[in-house]
Parts: sequence; C-alpha cells; structure tokens
Amino acid sequence: MRRSWIIGLCTMVLAGVSGAAEKTEDSWKTYRNEKFGYELSYPADMEYRAYVDGVSGELRTAGTGNRLVDFEVWPPGECPRQPTDAIASEVGIERAKTMTQADGPDGFSSCGDPVTARESVSPNGVKIFELVLTCVRASDGSHDDTDETDPPTSAEEPVITAEGTKGPTYFADISPAWKKRVLMADPVGVDPRMQETTRTIGLAVLRRILGTLTTFPIQKPPGGCIEELQPRGISIAVPPR
Repeated sequence: MRRSWIIGLCTMVLAGVSGAAEKTEDSWKTYRNEKFGYELSYPADMEYRAYVDGVSGELRTAGTGNRLVDFEVWPPGECPRQPTDAIASEVGIERAKTMTQADGPDGFSSCGDPVTARESVSPNGVKIFELVLTCVRASDGSHDDTDETDPPTSAEEPVITAEGTKGPTYFADISPAWKKRVLMADPVGVDPRMQETTRTIGLAVLRRILGTLTTFPIQKPPGGCIEELQPRGISIAVPPR
C-alpha cells in the first residue's frame, strides 16, 4: 500500500520555475551528463563540480568557491533491480529521508515523511518535487542528570525531541525508460541540525536553475545483477558451524 501522503501530493507550478520558461541568459553555463541523461543550466557566477561520473556534484560560487547546492543521482547503479511498480516520487522522498539520518553520542537524529510535498513540471517536461521534512532526535537519556549511584532501570522508551524542519529541499525525475531515478538537489543551509544554517542561494534562483533541467535518452548498460544469476528454485546450502 502506498503511503498516505501520496494521496495528498499537490501538483502545482512552483513560483520561479514557471519563470524558467523565459529565455535563459546567454551567459549561463550548462552541465551535461551523458551517463545519466540530463543537463541543467546555471548562472555564470557559479560553477558546477561533478564527482564519480556525475553521481554527485556541487554548485558553488565561482569566485569564493562557497558551496551552494549538493546534487546526487539516486540510485546511481542498476542493482538491485527495482520492483516493476516503482514510482519516482517515492524513490526521491525515501532518499531525502535517508540522507538526513545521523547517529550521535546519545541518540539518533532523522527527518521523516514530508509535511509538504509539492510537484511541478519544468518547461522541458521534467517533474520537480519540493519537500519540507520534520526532524526529530531520539535520545536514550544516557547523558541526563540522573545520579550515577541509582540502580539501572529497565529499558525505557527513547525521548523524542523536535529539531525543526528541513526544507525546502528538492529532487527531479530523470528516469530512463527502464528505471526510476532522481536527481537530488539539497541547498546548503536548509537543515536546522547542521552548523551551516545560513542559506547561501536564493530559492527563486535555485528553482529557475531546476527549471532548466532537460532529459535525453540513454542506452541501458549491459549485464545483469548477481541475484539474477542464481537459477530459480535452487537454494544454496550453508554448512553448519
């Protein structure tokens, strides 16, 4: 069963994305990724740094090198195979949540299902999603003021503390014909749990950048996955210890 938030997913044109239909400035640069089949443009005073064949990337200011937006293609590989009913919006939201998980000395921090999830379509037909996530910390209480001489108590429920909201953060559907795949775009300064709490890129500018996204056909990589090599109905015996 699909998550309940899917039912309430809003379809709308985000402010600023519609403006990308206007002619992009001739001075804008373009990053093109032949492996994953997409390209996007960005202002001339910025630079795009790609890593590992474009699996990840950073948009930075050209002069100072300050990081503005973190990009990631997900999933980057072909294995494991996705279920036939996979949906790009679910792939992106699950990845957005997973990216927020962090362990600490006294607990675990994460951001859950989005409190808002808005969908738009770029002038080039690419679906873009804007999310705001609620973040919480689950603490085991091991660093409280309890007297260390007190006898240990039985396992207690973790203490849940609100840590604000993360967002807006974005992803775009860049799926090829055979796989659901997204391009994550996470602006610096939108996660209240991070030290970098100052937003360094205007959201209208980022929305316009995402509005330039274009996808193009790519060839399916040859080969299969390990789990597909095992004949069906044959189990692998594990020797007893």
